[in-house]
Amino acid sequence: MNRKKAREYAFILLFEYKFQPEEIERILSDFIEEYNPGDQQEYIEKVVRGVVSNKEGIDKKIDELSQGWKAERISNVSLAVLRLAAFEIEFCDDIPAVVSVNEAVSLAKKYDGDEAAPFVNGILGKLSGMTGVKK
Repeated sequence: MNRKKAREYAFILLFEYKFQPEEIERILSDFIEEYNPGDQQEYIEKVVRGVVSNKEGIDKKIDELSQGWKAERISNVSLAVLRLAAFEIEFCDDIPAVVSVNEAVSLAKKYDGDEAAPFVNGILGKLSGMTGVKK
């Protein structure tokens, strides 16, 4: 499994987390058992657990940057994409911000439609510009 596919699976797990937050460890272990992500398992676990652990702070940043759109008003798909990419930008020094943004925009297009992509791009562009890291 490559990183792009692992990121897509992490996004799907985070989308599922929205509906079953108390079950995230079971969801994650079931996924690992079924899909055997191999060398990407560490990445998937890191980002999923990282988003869950930092959800409040990540959502606060998304709220601040989305100008008038609170996290609870953003589509569940775009929110999962934004949380994943925001975690990567803020906490994963080995992933360039531009990669996180580009991959998030691709996921938004694929799962939430073309109209979601500019919104996701705008929020993450602001976030990556704020942090000043990994450009």
